Amino acid sequence: MTMFTRAMLATGCVVAAATVIGAQSGARPTRSGPEGVVRHLVYIATPGDNGTDNQSGVIVLDADKSYSFIKRISYGLPASRMPAPKVSGIEVSVPLQMLYVATNGFLMGLDLNTDLPVWTFNGESAPVERTRGAASGCCERPWTLPDGKTMLVGSSYNKWWYYIDSATGKVVGKLDTPDSPVAHNLALSADGKLGILGSMSSPKEGKAGIAVIDVPSRKVLRYMTFSEMVRPLTINHDATLVYANVNDLIGFEIGDIQTGKMIKRVELPGGDWKGKGYSHGIGMTPDESEIWVADPVNGVWQVWDNPGDGRNPVYNPSKIIKPTAGVEHTWVSMTNDGKLAFLGDSSVIDVKTHKEIAVMKDEFGRRIVHTEKLLYLTFKDGQLIETTNQFAMGNAKAYMARTAGTRN
Repeated sequence: MTMFTRAMLATGCVVAAATVIGAQSGARPTRSGPEGVVRHLVYIATPGDNGTDNQSGVIVLDADKSYSFIKRISYGLPASRMPAPKVSGIEVSVPLQMLYVATNGFLMGLDLNTDLPVWTFNGESAPVERTRGAASGCCERPWTLPDGKTMLVGSSYNKWWYYIDSATGKVVGKLDTPDSPVAHNLALSADGKLGILGSMSSPKEGKAGIAVIDVPSRKVLRYMTFSEMVRPLTINHDATLVYANVNDLIGFEIGDIQTGKMIKRVELPGGDWKGKGYSHGIGMTPDESEIWVADPVNGVWQVWDNPGDGRNPVYNPSKIIKPTAGVEHTWVSMTNDGKLAFLGDSSVIDVKTHKEIAVMKDEFGRRIVHTEKLLYLTFKDGQLIETTNQFAMGNAKAYMARTAGTRN
């Protein structure tokens, strides 16, 4: 980045920082052999809210070497626009070998082979009507469809969603969701046909929290309403259930995607949290055996076991996760094998033990305060071959493996 140019050119400084960070635990070995060199890298898009984390650009860490710092990818902005608007999402296309960063103002596509910007989508040509978000109308979390050629992207807290050409950044379609008019989070089914589009709109104002859409036909199938405004969400392996944080709740609510009905409210036992905050962060292990929920009131992540069909989670206090940085406005994503979890407040967690194994830091040894917008990427001989997504969701293969005995 412009503000870090001198640091990035000073090799000695970078090596020293990497040495400090390399003392952390949790490394995965780099594999090499006849099949090629395989590396696992963590890409973190910054800055967080209002630049309060004093970061900019995409920070890349080496997951095979104790999350040591590798580099910082610049957005190519002039000093007058630094550190960049708040980042609202990160995504990649494996077929195109491209990285995408959404901000409160623009969406950028970068070439993973050069780390240079390829295109920037700046939203609408004239300021949009809005109550919050960017005047450009762009953009919230992008999601690449299975072919890697098109992305579904939220407007900036507004009432429509974009279909974007992943190679060029051109708009190829728009979908209005008037009954859920504050586009924010989303999740897509594995086949890319069903979209679960979250909205920070209030049921008290007669608005829905989720729009369920048919992605190929660009049509709204139904809306879903929860008890309060919907925050982070996740879905199970076949996109039949959605689990959503909502305002004024430490816990989550479960919705049946096929019927559009909210079917269960799951509260943290005890009630001491009531009136003190709400969960902003939810995810499930790929095999759907556990649901993790942020608890900022107690500064921990709470865990529910998730037996059977996923409709009756059971709270398990023995699995409480205690990150050293505590829990604030946070997030969770997981590796596809279900072994690692990345929390939005900088912690790397061993999923099996529920213990923190590393803290993500920058080239100066500073904790990266906001690590919500993160991907764990696998490269072979320098080419991207696998990605996680921004949400910790159920995976069909992992779920089937876990439940094979009960189904037989």
